[in-house]
Amino acid sequence: MLIDVDAVPAGVRPARRTSRFWAPRPEALDRLAEALSSDVVLLRGPAGVGKTSLLRQFAAALEADPERGVQFIDGTLTSPEMLPRIVEAFAEGPSSHVLLIDNHVESAGLSTDHILHLLRADSDLRIVVATRQPTGLESPLIALEFDVQVLPAPDLLMTRDEVAAVLTLNGVETTEVAVDELAERTHGWPALVQLASARLRLEGLPLRTRDEAAAAAAYAGSALTRDMEERLSMPVTDDVRLLAVAPYVTESLADALGVDSTTGTTRDLLEHLQTAGFVWPSATRVLLAEPVRERWLEDITARQPALVSTARLRLLDHLVAGGEPLLAAQLAADAHQWTTLASVLRRSGPEIWARHVDGFARLLDHLRSNAPVSPVVVEALLALDPETAVSPETPGLVVSALGRLPDAKSAAAGNVEALIVRTSLLRAAGRFALASESSGMLADALRRSRDLDPETAAEGWYQVAMTWLAMGRLRDASVSLTLSERTAPPARRLRARGALAVIALLDGDVRLARSIVDANRTDNWYTSPWGEGLRLASAWVLLEAGEADQARSLLDALPATAGARELWPFAATAHILSFLLSGAASDALGLLRAWMARARSTPPSHYQSTQLLMTRAKVLIALRQARKALALFEGPFTLSPITAPAIALSHLYAGRAHDAFVMSVKWGLHHEPSPRAALESLVVSVVADVRLNGVASHRATAQRAEALSIRHDLWSPWSAVAPEDRALVARVLTPSSRAQVESRASFFASSVSVPHLTKREQVVLSQLTPTSTIADIARALVVSPNTVKTQLQSLYRKLEVSDRSSAIRAAHAWGLIETDPDA
Repeated sequence: MLIDVDAVPAGVRPARRTSRFWAPRPEALDRLAEALSSDVVLLRGPAGVGKTSLLRQFAAALEADPERGVQFIDGTLTSPEMLPRIVEAFAEGPSSHVLLIDNHVESAGLSTDHILHLLRADSDLRIVVATRQPTGLESPLIALEFDVQVLPAPDLLMTRDEVAAVLTLNGVETTEVAVDELAERTHGWPALVQLASARLRLEGLPLRTRDEAAAAAAYAGSALTRDMEERLSMPVTDDVRLLAVAPYVTESLADALGVDSTTGTTRDLLEHLQTAGFVWPSATRVLLAEPVRERWLEDITARQPALVSTARLRLLDHLVAGGEPLLAAQLAADAHQWTTLASVLRRSGPEIWARHVDGFARLLDHLRSNAPVSPVVVEALLALDPETAVSPETPGLVVSALGRLPDAKSAAAGNVEALIVRTSLLRAAGRFALASESSGMLADALRRSRDLDPETAAEGWYQVAMTWLAMGRLRDASVSLTLSERTAPPARRLRARGALAVIALLDGDVRLARSIVDANRTDNWYTSPWGEGLRLASAWVLLEAGEADQARSLLDALPATAGARELWPFAATAHILSFLLSGAASDALGLLRAWMARARSTPPSHYQSTQLLMTRAKVLIALRQARKALALFEGPFTLSPITAPAIALSHLYAGRAHDAFVMSVKWGLHHEPSPRAALESLVVSVVADVRLNGVASHRATAQRAEALSIRHDLWSPWSAVAPEDRALVARVLTPSSRAQVESRASFFASSVSVPHLTKREQVVLSQLTPTSTIADIARALVVSPNTVKTQLQSLYRKLEVSDRSSAIRAAHAWGLIETDPDA
């Protein structure tokens, strides 16, 4: 039962008449009733969040309970001298007591000590306190004696259904869409909902559209903020409005923003705002009330955009330096500062990923979905976002971003960051000649600069290295990566080491690559996006060790996106070789085609394309199509130190052993190739020599090949020896080398060959789709349906299938057609 207010001392705050248009809040009342099992329940919030109205509704709800005596008082107007009369009023009522204290302030009226005195004197007493400020009731020492529960902010706010109920009580014509919009824009604040509803009712306006809801919410927010500012005993200057830039406010953060309170210290300002009800109260940091923050930020941004931008940059620097890059990134995303968000992600991406993987992914999603095309944004997405790495729209984005960069000469004059972004974007656009020029300028700028921060220098040398790698200059790339590794932070250091291991494998130094992998396998960043390159190297090292099945399982799970985006041609090469060496040669061409789809988003350089071409040649040779492999090396892919081993191998298995021997000896010994290219050529020369001369072949060539294999622990080129040649080749090797070679799988282990189709069968196959009929194909080829039917039956027999869908998939896997099997 509600104890008569007149029986309580005169200091009690008089109850305002409750409007009939004020909707009940059953969900909040239910949560408050559940919380009443504790000794003290705290309702903390700014002015206008509905604390008083909730207490009144709660008092009215308890009025019908004859087992509880309820008193409602104002904490600032009730003096300590009146406590005995409150106790007497409870004593005359029911045995269970509930005291509702509105507007509690430690420095006025009842203090925490008085409330604790009441609790100690009355074991049946429960107290609900509404306040704008932090109180002594939240002390851990008090929590040892009494149960104190703080009702969280969402429990004070109105639900969407409660917003709709207020509008219905006010007789406002609504739609579901408009109610949803109003509920979202008012943040569930009771004062805002009431203000918007009252205005609509008094002016006879409906609420049908999102625009009408936005206008009603804007009016309510402005009216509430203006009313709160009029009650504030200090001027609201632009410096004070700068507080709206931050997600929360502390003294140090306010100082970093450049806030000038004009009335005292920053601490005084924050305490003043808490007293006036402008913030969600806290003992450590404060949050501006949502309506106030929106109005202040909107106002100062419209009048002082430069001031806001400067303050936001100071804030982000402060947060990043203070170890909160995730919060800085979230703040930039909330403020739609996409360039700033991209900068934070580029610099502090690893720290953000380590703290919140899902949050990191969401930030990238926001950046990808909302950010305008700008160089910094696109470069950040290229470096971090897996979806951008495989999107066919990426080249268009890159070209647009390149048009917004300063020219290379201007950037070279001193803007190292611009050169870094330019070099990265030029490679992403496939403009490798320009990227090389820009990379040279960047290297010169890095050598000249003495005051660069270590992270910028590390990123600069990494971009130089990736350009040299794309151009096939492996030694220059290794030197630049070593320079990057020295000053890079941990995650980017691992990224550089992964690239170094890949370069060592390309060069043929398996021993060095294995040492890099083994030394870094337990690194905390190994499973992160920055560890993709090292994971690729780990799988490749397994492949070189003869563990093709294990390597294949790892490569199946490595899409080479984000951190290893530019290593995809080398990942494709290793993946396809793992198929050849694990007995799945028939699927290798289909896998190559799947990898080549990446060329639409990340174009390969000539060097990378050459690596892919040589891999394709090995697949064709393994499928006993050496003449087709030989035909690949035409046009731009002519004879060179890189292609010579693959061309010689094609000659060997096309029945031209003498040509293969001459070419392999010439290019394997006299052109200073890499250890891998040299060994591949020497292996071809050994096999060709054995075919031409039998056991009387020159053992010196085999000895040089063995020496290279032993020095670099490089044995995979011996897999190119066909099964029919293995016995003779083994006879010219030493016992230890023979054991190594015989333990390796052969490219030809699957003993398969591509089905041979006649020209007519190939023509019919080119017309075959999952939806085409025999009549359609006959009409297109101008032949009879019976002819098409005969050719299809022959096709099915050769491909070992029974229907057209299976035939299309099999032909795609064999490389007989170039179309997408799922199209």
